Amino acid sequence: MSFFKRLKNIVDAKANKALDKHENPIEMLELSITKKEKLLQDAKKQCANFIASVDGIRNEKKDIQEKIDKYEEATKVAIQKEDNEKAQNFVKQKLELQGKLTQTEARIKEQDEKIQLVKNKISDLEIEISKMKSKKQELATRLDVAEINNDINETLAGLNDDHGINLDELEKKVVQKESYGKALEDLKPKDEDELLDEYISSSPSVDDEVAKELERIKEQMKK
Repeated sequence: MSFFKRLKNIVDAKANKALDKHENPIEMLELSITKKEKLLQDAKKQCANFIASVDGIRNEKKDIQEKIDKYEEATKVAIQKEDNEKAQNFVKQKLELQGKLTQTEARIKEQDEKIQLVKNKISDLEIEISKMKSKKQELATRLDVAEINNDINETLAGLNDDHGINLDELEKKVVQKESYGKALEDLKPKDEDELLDEYISSSPSVDDEVAKELERIKEQMKK
């Protein structure tokens, strides 16, 4: 495979992927329904023209049948008048018309069968369009629900996204800064009063009873 052909395949694949991402299934279904409705409309017009043309053939058949009946009547009159030549001529014309009538009836039957096939296809197309419209309504509802769920899920996913922030590490840094500040506080120079206060506060407090007992023991030891 040539380089340019491979490059074209890659570009086409990426283009198809991008199109798939932005395709709206409801819009695609609506477009298909519109096309089929146009086909249905055209089919009905053609079928109507077809039926009209067959109606014309039916009128031809009616005219032929009327002529056959007249030749039949004329033949009877000629027989009554014993006009054999006329009777034979009328019968001949009648037979020719009967042959034409047979052909016309065959044409009508053939066209009627074709019309019925067209009507069946029109009926099937109407059912298909009706199903597509029902499916479109169902898919539109499902798509709305799916989009809402996706929006909710994306929002909830964003709530759990700390954008790379580690809260434990942040707390450690704060504690470290607090310890550093406390250490600085302990290391800063103290004035005389502070040193005295610190010495006093650090001296152990002696309970009065303990002090009395201690004095008693000391006095006893002197004796």
